[in-house]
Amino acid sequence: MVLAKSMELLFRVVPPSLYLALAMTEAHEKKQRYDLMQSQGLDELGAALAVAQALDCKRGIEPATITFPSSPLENLA
Repeated sequence: MVLAKSMELLFRVVPPSLYLALAMTEAHEKKQRYDLMQSQGLDELGAALAVAQALDCKRGIEPATITFPSSPLENLA
């Protein structure tokens, strides 16, 4: 789609930090999450959330707050 022939624009999509943290598949990135799991007693999702929070801080943005329901049916009532 061309908006104007005389104007060139740059459109950049920056994914949320959690998506980036979950997509990290390089050996050193996996090791970072594994080390967090071992040192803080986290599961894989908890480690990814911790990495995402660190990415948010490095980006200079407010870390996203994610709250999970205490039971699977909590939000259906």
